[in-house]
This record gives sequence, structure tokens and C-alpha cells, in this order.
Amino acid sequence: MSSSFKEDSISLASNKEKPKSANPSAAPPEDDSETRLSIWEKLTPTQFEAVESLAQDYRHFLTKAKTERAVVAQLLAWAQAAGFEDLAQAGPARQGGYLTHHGKLLGLFKPGKAQGAKPSFNLVVAHADSPRLDLKPRCLYEESDLGLLKSNLYGGLKKFQWLARPLALWGFVALKDGRQIDVRFGEEPGDPVLTITDILPHLDSKVQRDKKLIDAFPAEKLNVLAVSKPEGSIKDKNRLKKALKDILLKRWGLTEDDLISSELELVPAGPAREVGLDASLIGGYGQDDRVSVFVGVKALLEAQNPEKPLLLIIFDREEIGSYGATGAESNFVTRLAAAALNKSGFEADWLTVTEALAASQAISADVEAALDPTFKDVHDELNCARLGFGPCLVRYTGGAGKYGASEARAEYMAHVRGIFDSNDIIWQSSLLGKQEYGGGGTVALSLAFHGLSVVDCGAPILSMHSPFEISSKADIWMTRNALGAFYTKA
Repeated sequence: MSSSFKEDSISLASNKEKPKSANPSAAPPEDDSETRLSIWEKLTPTQFEAVESLAQDYRHFLTKAKTERAVVAQLLAWAQAAGFEDLAQAGPARQGGYLTHHGKLLGLFKPGKAQGAKPSFNLVVAHADSPRLDLKPRCLYEESDLGLLKSNLYGGLKKFQWLARPLALWGFVALKDGRQIDVRFGEEPGDPVLTITDILPHLDSKVQRDKKLIDAFPAEKLNVLAVSKPEGSIKDKNRLKKALKDILLKRWGLTEDDLISSELELVPAGPAREVGLDASLIGGYGQDDRVSVFVGVKALLEAQNPEKPLLLIIFDREEIGSYGATGAESNFVTRLAAAALNKSGFEADWLTVTEALAASQAISADVEAALDPTFKDVHDELNCARLGFGPCLVRYTGGAGKYGASEARAEYMAHVRGIFDSNDIIWQSSLLGKQEYGGGGTVALSLAFHGLSVVDCGAPILSMHSPFEISSKADIWMTRNALGAFYTKA
């Protein structure tokens, strides 16, 4: 495990000019935004080793945690290994505590040194869900002598990116007798994979090429190729569907009806990879927002003797609006805050909890769109993120005139800037893209409901929402450092 942000942070002495003397006759400092150096150009050999070590840990995590349940299970194991205890149980939580909900939502708490008469928290939130394809409850069918599975879109994805590529099946099936059957197919070396077929270019003019992109790939046609060997007698009907049902029974002991109570997700098969001739990048599925999840947990577990109590929440369902029992629109923030206050010796009544949250400081840790040299026209280059230049502070999100936006107060932006600069964090200011080109949001809007101060901050990403997103190793490391500084210095 790499060292903490205090030990391996970067000095910005030569990256930015020191403040000039307050002499009215002195020339104003030059704007260095066009000549600033990337993180890579500032690394010492020791820091470079720390970047590589963290990146390898992250790549392993990204490969092993491709669903929200897998993410929560991995993080929970790390927290328990660090001595964190269940906040729902009686007794102290001296090292820290955790709270889970439905296996998809996780909150962590680490005590602070100074509780104060009026408690508050330093809070980081991220989300574990990513765009994907789910299997429908009734998904088995056959067509044209092939056995297929019907899928359902989850989140904002480009449908064509999911065709003609290896896919794996992750999830579980809940049975009526209370048992759960775990399903993971297509990830182990030598495993078969699944796929969604695409039409050859020789015949696509009427069904794809002459249509708008949004119409060329109907969601109901994203059907998964599953079997091609028929079962039973040639006189039998639905022999390919029978083959599907036989595999379910033999491999997992499941019936077709059991799939009605399943959570089965189709995700890109294979491990996360290093990218580039210099291996400076990480490519893999689900980096929105699992890079923030990873560095957020690392920063909290590594935080030493924080002044204020710390909270981290990993939400589900952000990609589909944050609604539902495991999304940011639920009451989980209040529940976690109440449990943390209780373990800190406070009466967790409604007024104490709501005032503690309103006085808290938060970072919505979510990724930002990096400037893509192939698609520069959608970005405002004065306000866009660049790979290798550190985490992005995003003052507001939304679209079409800031609709659906959470916007940080200028005073809070200044406060967070001060924390980052005084702790040698290389960071950048950015916005999602040009006005009227689209937009998007984060869980910051849901957090702001509680009256706390919140700003978005996360690593820049290329090919966001694709099956193979790209991040910079340097940005991953610096984002961990930034959240560590926020946790202990805010």
C-alpha cells in the first residue's frame, strides 16, 4: 500500500509562482495557466513509485469489482480488516464503523479528535454503479436456431459500443427458500464469454447506416448470444431455449422462474489494463465512478488523527437519477450521521443530526470529462479538464442554463482551493462542456438538500460511460492525496 498524502505529496514551488508582494506599483503576476506543468513533470523517483504502486492496486480493484455489490463487498472487507465495526451493533467503534443497506450502499465513519459542542463532519460521497446491461426477469428465448437472452439498459450508455465485444455475466439469484446463488461467468482465464452480435457492413445500409445513431441500435435488439447447440429430440419444440434452461439447471441449479428474482448484469469481460506505449494510463470498465470510490476509501483509511469525524458514503443508482432505497435520494445520509453521532457520545435526535449535517463540509467525488483531442469542439478549452493535471474542482454541473445543477458557494470554493494549495495538491478547475451541448449531474444535488457545503471533485476521464474508460495514473494518485487533505485539513 502506498504512503499517505503527507509523505508523498508534490511541491508546487516551481509549478506556480509564489504570491507577489502587495506592492501597488508592482506588475501583476503572469497567468501561468497556459504553461503549467503536468503531475508527471513534477514527480520525484519516490513519488513515481508511489503512483505506480497505487495504480496497480487500483487496476486489481477495478478488475475484481465490476458491480455495485462487488464494490461494497470489497470495501467492507477492507474496513473490517482496518478494525471498523458495525455501527448498527452496540458498543464503541474506536477505529471506525460501517453501515450497509441492501448490500449496495455503504457508509464509513472515522472518529475525530475534537467533537465540539456542535458536531459536524468532513464528508466524501461517491457512487459504485456504472452504465451496463441488465438481464430482464423473463430473458430466455430462441430465434433463428440460436438461444438468446433479453437485456435492459441501465444508465446513459452508447448502445453501439456494447455490440461485438466479449461480455461477462455478474450477479446473483435469490431463491424462495432464502438461498442466494452467485453467478459469475466469462471472467476466468479459459472461460467462454457472451456477446451481442452486430450486422456486417455489406448489409447495414437500411438498418443502420442510413438512420440516426439513436435509432440505428434499438434497445430491444441488444440481445445476448448464449447458445447454439440444440437439446432434445429433433421433433421437440424450442430446443435452443431448452438448452438454455438445461445449462441454468446444471451449472447453477436454477429454473427459468428463478430468474425473476435475480440481479444479473452484463459487463465487459476481461481485466483492466495499462494503456499507452508508456503505460501511463489505466483502461477499464466502470471508472465512473469507481476511481473515486477507490481513492475515497484509501484516503479515509489512511487518515491519521483527523480533527473532525469523517464520513464516506458509496451510493448506488447515481447513473439513473439516484432514486430508490440505495440512492442518494434515500435517507441514508441522515441514518449514517445519526449512527456516527451516537458513537461519538451525542444524542442523535432530529435537531442534532440535521444541524450537524448542515454544518458539515462535503466533496461529491465524481469523475469529470477530460479534453479529447479528437472531439475538442464540445469543450470550452478555458474550462475543461486535462489528463495528468490532477483532480478537477467543478463548481457547478447541470445543463441548459444550469438546470439540475448543484452549485458551490464562492466562499466554499475558496476554502477548498486553500486546502489543496496549502497541501501541495496539483488540481484544475473545469466544467463538463460547452453550453447547449448537453449536460449532467452528480449526487451533489442530493447532498445539498441537507444544507451542507458541497463541491464536485474527481479525476478526469476519457471515453466516459464507454465499456473502456481511460484515466491517468498520476490523476488517480493526486486525487487520493486531495481527498486525504480534505479529510484531515478541512
